[in-house]
Amino acid sequence: MGLSGLQSLITDIEDQPGWQARRQFGQVVDYWPKAVGYGVARQTKPASIQRHVLYVTVANASWVQTLTLERRRILHKLNRLLAMPLEDIRFSSAKWHAKPVRPQQPVSDWVRNHPSYMGKTLEPSERPTPPPAASTVGRPGRTKTPEEAYSLWVAMKKTQQKSQEVCPECQCACPPGEIARWTMCALCIVKTWQ
Repeated sequence: MGLSGLQSLITDIEDQPGWQARRQFGQVVDYWPKAVGYGVARQTKPASIQRHVLYVTVANASWVQTLTLERRRILHKLNRLLAMPLEDIRFSSAKWHAKPVRPQQPVSDWVRNHPSYMGKTLEPSERPTPPPAASTVGRPGRTKTPEEAYSLWVAMKKTQQKSQEVCPECQCACPPGEIARWTMCALCIVKTWQ
C-alpha cells in the first residue's frame, strides 16, 4: 500500500460524521482565543459541542453573565472561522474545577498476555495509606520529607508483592507471567542471555 492509499483511507475516516464533530471541536478549541481574546480565554474552556451548541465552562458566575450577554458577538466571530457553523453557545461555571474524567481503557490481550503484566493498577482509594507521620494538615496523602515518601513507596511495593511470585534464581518478587514464560524473572533471564 502506497502513501496515496493511506492518505485516502485517512481522508475517508475523517469524513465520517463522528470525526467531523471531533474536527469541529478541535477547530473551536484552536480558534477560541481569537474569538474571545486571550484574557477571556484564560477564564474559559470549551467543553463540548452537542447538537451544534457549544458548551463552555467558565471560572465564575460573573463570567457566565458577561459572556452570555456577549454570546451572539462571540458566535458570529467563531462561525466566520469554522467550517461547520454553530447555532448557539451556553456558558456554565458548574464544571470549572472538575478534573477531566479519563475513560477506562480496556486492557488488550497483548498487554494482558505480556509476562510482566501484573493485573489492574490500584485505584487511589485502594492504595495503602501512608504511615501516620506522612499525613500532613490540609493535604492528606502528601508527604513532607523524602523519608515519608520512601515509606509510602515501600508500603505500596509490599502491597504489590502480595500478588507476585518469587523468582527461583534471585528470590525476588516478580509478576507471575515472567515465571510462567521463562521459569525466572525478567532480570535473571536477561543475565542468562548475555
